[in-house]
Amino acid sequence: MRTLSPKLKQSSSKSSSKSSSKTSSKSSSKSSSKSSSKSSSKTSRSSSPCDNNVVYMDNNGTTLITESAKRAFMNWISCYNASTSSKFGQKTAKVMEDCSDYILSHCGTSTANHTILYTSGASESNCFAIRSCVKSFRRKMLQNGSDILPHVVVSALEHNATMACVKDLEDSKMIEVSYVYPTIYGNILANDVENAIKMNTCIVSIMFANNEIPIINNIKDIADVCHKHAKPLHTDAVQIFGKFKLNIEKLQIDMLSASAHKFYGPKGVGILILSNNLIEGYKLTAEINGSQQYGLRGGTENIPAIVSMTEALKHTFKNRHSKNSKLMSCRNLFLDYVSEKYSMVPYELYLTNNEHDDLELVSLGPPLKEKDKEQFILPNTVLISVCKNKGKPFCNIILRDYLEKRGIIVSIGSACNTNSEKSSHVLDAIKAPSVIKRGVIRISFGDNNTQSEVKQLCAEFINGIKNQCKDLD
Repeated sequence: MRTLSPKLKQSSSKSSSKSSSKTSSKSSSKSSSKSSSKSSSKTSRSSSPCDNNVVYMDNNGTTLITESAKRAFMNWISCYNASTSSKFGQKTAKVMEDCSDYILSHCGTSTANHTILYTSGASESNCFAIRSCVKSFRRKMLQNGSDILPHVVVSALEHNATMACVKDLEDSKMIEVSYVYPTIYGNILANDVENAIKMNTCIVSIMFANNEIPIINNIKDIADVCHKHAKPLHTDAVQIFGKFKLNIEKLQIDMLSASAHKFYGPKGVGILILSNNLIEGYKLTAEINGSQQYGLRGGTENIPAIVSMTEALKHTFKNRHSKNSKLMSCRNLFLDYVSEKYSMVPYELYLTNNEHDDLELVSLGPPLKEKDKEQFILPNTVLISVCKNKGKPFCNIILRDYLEKRGIIVSIGSACNTNSEKSSHVLDAIKAPSVIKRGVIRISFGDNNTQSEVKQLCAEFINGIKNQCKDLD
């Protein structure tokens, strides 16, 4: 069909019937308006990443970015390359430097003693920490004419990224590995770490706090034994960073990993803080090559995400002590409520008891109600298992989905099908039996959760249990 020029289109429209044109125009306008409205409505609903009506209690999985961090991100979404020499590039470099100074200061150190690298997240940070130390140690051994493989010490509870990294290096015959297993409470003991250290150990990697079991390790004691044997300590601090102020100078941490999206910042950005003595002593080199970030981590820096992450950390630490108290109150409220409805048994007692009730709730992690133990408990996290000891096995997936249909989001640490590859290595490490794995639910409260939301969770949690236990008296 021949396309009309603008003038011919105008002429053609004038010669057509005016009434027909008006009718058609009105009809078309209404139709278009309705169609556009429906389309717009559908688009806005489907494109919205979060539902503000849900009760969100999976904050160990991710936290939702705070408004101030969003604004900071958007303010820098269009900025110059920090590596360029123009005054605009220098302005970008300066804001990144300011962010580094703030984060290091927050960690009780400065550029005089530590270097901060910006990564895509803690998975990259963890892998860099291990691979760079392995590579540097191996290079040094070869220079000295030795074929000894580097030895790595890790806990059996580490994040999947760390476990996969170590397995890959081991499968490639590049390292030897020793896994340190936890107590039944989930904590790693310094003595066990010391027993795993060898002459050729090049790095010890122990997470600060676990993402499933609400345990905080005594990193200071672990650091002491590492340095006693002149071995560097790396800690995955993802779950504790933003909840507590960490003085890495006093704690003697050589390498620390964290992710912004676990403290109300954007996804896809994290940090690795490195001791300058370690960088120099090991002559660490990059895993992603390039001139940026002192030649240790190449690639143009993600300035909007870095600025947003820093803002999120500032926001998160406003009234942090009272926020942690509130989180612990939410935790205690939930445990108190459900323990009134069902028998609540500490994990160690469940393992040692020969007789069980038909249905019991088992709390995993540090012992309950011991105030002196609170310094080693993540204040926002509950790992609880619904142990159905009689009748049809309980399924945590069904309970999770039951809660989700009622607008409550929680997580499961292990699939109810315990033969699944998705079965939690964390629960395996504390030797959890199948009945524990099948019933595990992880609840991780956020700073914005309210007491009324916790009560709503409690009611629906009990209803969800009853729904699966109709075969019991």
